[in-house]
Amino acid sequence: MGSNYSVLAKYYDRFTQNDCDYVSWSQYLYRVGKDCGAKEVVDIACGTGKMTKLLVEQGLKAIGIDDSVEMLNVARTKCKAVFVKQDMRSLELPHPVDMAVCVNDGVNYLKPSELSGFFKRVSSSLKAGAPFVFDVSSPYKLQTVIGNNVFYLDEEKETLLWSNVLAENCVEMNLTLFVDDGNGKYVRFDEQHTQYVHTDEQIVAALESADFELREITADYGQSVAENSLRRCYYAQKTK
Repeated sequence: MGSNYSVLAKYYDRFTQNDCDYVSWSQYLYRVGKDCGAKEVVDIACGTGKMTKLLVEQGLKAIGIDDSVEMLNVARTKCKAVFVKQDMRSLELPHPVDMAVCVNDGVNYLKPSELSGFFKRVSSSLKAGAPFVFDVSSPYKLQTVIGNNVFYLDEEKETLLWSNVLAENCVEMNLTLFVDDGNGKYVRFDEQHTQYVHTDEQIVAALESADFELREITADYGQSVAENSLRRCYYAQKTK
């Protein structure tokens, strides 16, 4: 059994290219950063560095944090940023920065009881007045769209099966990847992930406990929120 994204790192960008509009999301983040005078940003749970790269291209100095060596190895090929292996729960930077982002479900990997501690670590990594922008897969998405459903991607040399079991406050995800070895056989890899359901009330309370003030909630980085929005985005600002 592989650790999170140890096997999928090589294929992650291709498998997510149709579901995640990183370019549009980065434009929202750029506007927030510009309004706050940000020069340096930390990209938490940066994965393969897709957003880190876009933020660097917009002129920001960036630090990318992720707990997967394999994902970071891919990220380092994309842009000139400082990439560090670090669990987001243990976030610690050498100096406070001007902005923090956590894009594409990173916060869903935290248990509800871990939200406050994580937000406090983010707060301690930011200068006063700095923005913190992050998203979660919404309760609607995890409970109605993802939970107890099976998905698959079938390409020429790779097939990904993604089965999900909805529990009380989380979704247990089982991913199986079959890869053509070039000799007429397929090699199988398995990973397990758990994503937790977070409500607005839980997130706002945890933000307030970490000296953040919520500025706005949107869907997909700048869109109007609806009951069936799949991704809820939070823009908070450090108050102290």
